[in-house]
Amino acid sequence: MSDNSRLICEIVDLIHDGRGVGRPDGKTCFIEGALPGETVEFRRHNQKRNYDEAHVLEVISASDSRIQPQCKHFPRCGGCTVQHLEHGAQVSFKEKQLLESLERSGMQPKSLLPALSGPQWAYRRRARLAVQRAKDGNVLVGFHNPGSRRIEPISECHVLAEPLAAIVVGLPEWLTAFPPGIRLFEVELLSADNGLAIAIEASRVPSATELAQMLATLSACIADAASAQLWWKASNQSTFSRLDAGSEALEIALTDDVKLQVQPGQFVQVNGEINRQMIDQVLSLLRKKKSDQAGSGKKSLAVDLFCGTGNFSLPLAAHFDRVVGIEGLEGLVRSATENAQRNNLSNVEFMVSDLSDWAGMRKLKEKIDLVLLDPPRNGAAGVMPWIVKAKPKQVIYISCHPSTMVRDAKLLTEAGYSLSAAGVMDMFPHTAHVEAIALFEK
Repeated sequence: MSDNSRLICEIVDLIHDGRGVGRPDGKTCFIEGALPGETVEFRRHNQKRNYDEAHVLEVISASDSRIQPQCKHFPRCGGCTVQHLEHGAQVSFKEKQLLESLERSGMQPKSLLPALSGPQWAYRRRARLAVQRAKDGNVLVGFHNPGSRRIEPISECHVLAEPLAAIVVGLPEWLTAFPPGIRLFEVELLSADNGLAIAIEASRVPSATELAQMLATLSACIADAASAQLWWKASNQSTFSRLDAGSEALEIALTDDVKLQVQPGQFVQVNGEINRQMIDQVLSLLRKKKSDQAGSGKKSLAVDLFCGTGNFSLPLAAHFDRVVGIEGLEGLVRSATENAQRNNLSNVEFMVSDLSDWAGMRKLKEKIDLVLLDPPRNGAAGVMPWIVKAKPKQVIYISCHPSTMVRDAKLLTEAGYSLSAAGVMDMFPHTAHVEAIALFEK
C-alpha cells in the first residue's frame, strides 16, 4: 500500500542494499536515496506490518559524504546503488556491515584485515546486459531498473573496463540489424588480458549467411571489434560456443606466474585488481607454507571448495605439496584441470562432488592443512559438516554474502575454531555488495 503524504525524518543508518534507515513515528522505514546523518523529505510507496519502504523527494540537510553521481543513468540503472556516497565512505559502510553481522552472532575477529580497495571506475571486466527489442524494432541494451524487469537503456557505464565501456555504445545499433526472427535475451561482455568476447544468448543459432553479415557489421558498429570474439548460446544449449574464425583463448593473470584461461558463461571474478589482492591476502594468511615442511617428512594438503576453474587452487600450488580442488560441475572441473596443465602444475588435481551434500564428499585420507571455500550467495551449509569432520588447521572463507558466511561459521566456532582475522574487499565499488574474507583456526 502506498501513501501520498510528504514526510520528514532523520536517517540513522544504511542497510545491506544501500537504502537509508529512518524511524518516523517509531516505525522503521527504508528510504531509497537517503544517507546516514541526513534529514530528508520522503514519500512511502510500500507499507508493511513491521516496516515501510519509501523514496527521497528532497534532501533537506545533506551528509558530508554525499557526492554528485558520475553516471547520468544513476539511480534508474540498477547496476550501481550508492554512487551518491563518497567512495571511502562506501568501504567504511561495507566494513561496518561485516562487523555488525559477525557481532550479532557473537563473533569478533582477533584482527581486522585492511580493506582491499582498488580503482573505483573502469573495474568491471565482465558484465551481463539485458536486451529487449522495442516496438519500433530498435534494440534496447542495459540493466534492469531496481526492483523491476524494465530495462534502463544505457549509453555510458563508468564501472566497465575501457574496452567494454566503448562496446556498450555501439551494441544497440549492431543488435538492431540482427534478423527479426532471432529473439535476443542477454549479452555477456568479457575483457581478458589478451582480448575480449561478446557472447549472445538468443532463441536460435544464426545461419551461415546471417553469421557472415553479423561479423561484417561488427567492426562498423563497435570499437575494438578486431580483437573481439563472438560467442553464442541458443535456448536449447547449456554452454556458449565460439562462432568467429579465431582460435586464441582468453587469459587473465592471477599472479605474476599463473594465468587462467576463461570464456563466457564461466564464473570470473569481475574485478581483476581486487582478485589479485585477494589471492595475495589468502597466501599471506597461510600458517605453514610448502618450504616450512621441508625435511619434516609431512606432506601439506590444501582443499579448495567451489573451486571453479582454479582461481585459488592454482596459486595455492606453490605453497602446498598437494592441492585438491572440488567443484559440483563437471565442465568447470575439466577447465580447471586444463588450466593446471597449461601452468605446468603437477601437484594440483580437481574432482567433481556434490557440495550441497557433505555425506557424498570424496574421502581424503591425508591430514588437511587448509580448507578454502568460495561459495555462491546462498553459502556452504551443505558442506560445513564435512569441513568440521575433516578438522583442517585453517579455514579461509571467501564470502559474497556475509550473513550466510556467519550462519555457516557457527558450526566452526562450535567445533572449537576461532575467528583469527576478517576483512572486506571492495570488489564492486558503487554498489552495496559486501565481499569478505575470514580466517578460522583451531
